[in-house]
Amino acid sequence: MTGDEIPSGQGNNGFGPVRETGRHRLLTSRAFLIAAALTVAVVTVVTTLTVMAAGSSGDSPVERRAPLPDRSETSAEPTPTPTPRPEFAEDPGSAGSIEAAAGPASSVVESPKTAASSWSASPVPVEPVGAPPAASGAEALAAQANAAYGVNILIEGQNWGDSEAAQVNNVQAVVSAIERLPDTVISAVVSHPHGPLTFVSNNQGRTLEGWQPYGGHPMTYYTNSDQGPGGHHASNQVVLNVGAGSLSIGHEILHAYQCRNVGPDEYALALLQPEMKSFMAATGWQQMGSDAQVRAAVNQPWTALNGLYVYAGRPFTYESTSGGTGSITADNPIEAFAVAGSIYYTPPSWMQLPDWPEYWGWFDSNVG
Repeated sequence: MTGDEIPSGQGNNGFGPVRETGRHRLLTSRAFLIAAALTVAVVTVVTTLTVMAAGSSGDSPVERRAPLPDRSETSAEPTPTPTPRPEFAEDPGSAGSIEAAAGPASSVVESPKTAASSWSASPVPVEPVGAPPAASGAEALAAQANAAYGVNILIEGQNWGDSEAAQVNNVQAVVSAIERLPDTVISAVVSHPHGPLTFVSNNQGRTLEGWQPYGGHPMTYYTNSDQGPGGHHASNQVVLNVGAGSLSIGHEILHAYQCRNVGPDEYALALLQPEMKSFMAATGWQQMGSDAQVRAAVNQPWTALNGLYVYAGRPFTYESTSGGTGSITADNPIEAFAVAGSIYYTPPSWMQLPDWPEYWGWFDSNVG
């Protein structure tokens, strides 16, 4: 995964594991070999379509608050570790990336309660796999961010890159997202009832306690619960694949912000909060079902929740690096909030702000 990407709700919606196969969409295009053989005399023509995947540019941080003390001038451009592209929610190459970018989008995920009911066995915590030794520069930068903002960027036992430069750059991508988000967002995720926001990084989709809700694949997602030897419990963490960019990181922080008033795995209930009701009214989202139906969707697949909402607002189109236009899809207001918010606050440097005035006006008035 290189550079940054636009998170979207096409793969999943942004939190814990989705067990629903139909919900996982791989962004990276796959073209199967198409062979057509025509035997006329001695000539055979074979036409082959090749897989194409375009990368996207990285971040250029825009300081929205005072920088960390004594922070080295490192680029917020993430340094990725080559990874496979599994067909999972928030993998490197999931739906919604700019220009079919090979970067993680969002991973709102299925409630562990719902997902666990379909598992044949309880999840088993997994130990870190091949994490390189933590570099002093990355540890120092993480310590500064922890002290300055109250978040927890965990370095020990995690994989932030194979070299010291990579580790510093990838930690800096987290710092860049934090610096550029409004103080209202950062203060809320730090004073979260489940504890301060914690960041971990690895290519196994592994939470702090070793839970792998998507299996052992690299992906980026937010979860407000965790599972380990002590059982299932509340949490507040962003799991990053190695090299995740600030746009994706900002997207997941916004999911943490959305979930500050809901219990573990109760992501759907965020839609019943006054803030999200206001967001929907301003941007063209319509709730077609009752509040009781939304509450009932907490323990149902995300498709059930998506079916309760219809979007009648401005199309999600943006200008691409090639000068053309692209579009993304948000399956529900939860994802639309994080998609638009991350584009507004933590966009890559090349991206012009899309013409979505209803969204920008709402964020200015309600978030900051």
